[in-house]
Amino acid sequence: MRKIISYALLLSVLLSAFPGRVLAAGGSILYLIAWGGYAPNTAVTVQTTVQATERINNSNLYYTISLGSTVYATHTTPLGRLNAWETKTDEWSTMNTGWPAGTYTITVCWSPGASTNCSIAGPVTTTYYIVPTLGWGLSLTGLAFLMYFLWRRRKEFEPAPERIRA
Repeated sequence: MRKIISYALLLSVLLSAFPGRVLAAGGSILYLIAWGGYAPNTAVTVQTTVQATERINNSNLYYTISLGSTVYATHTTPLGRLNAWETKTDEWSTMNTGWPAGTYTITVCWSPGASTNCSIAGPVTTTYYIVPTLGWGLSLTGLAFLMYFLWRRRKEFEPAPERIRA
């Protein structure tokens, strides 16, 4: 009887120290990564992997891409049922529609049902730097002008004839 009381006391201390996490549905976000979108009208791809530590019947991943306080894209992916220790990888793409240069924050939350309260895991964030480029069309045009310029001045780049010493 004394052991049961001490185990109950230990359990109550642990539950009071970690109130929300112990009782919530279990899972963790293993990683979050983003790539692409360096030119206007190209895709930014976000990938994340989650792992359930117990059975989760209905959940979703909620993504945001923001720069400062401006949110440029959001997305929700329903996950369905995950068994204990099952992992799932989700990949989502959105278009860079002329976003300005800067360090973007990508956030993912794992929530039960249709909520976005991060009660399973998260929020997990990563940063992503976008530098807008000229795009393929303007880059190829610039390369064509450079090639034409070099071709027109090709005589200037020829080596000087060697002088024969007598």
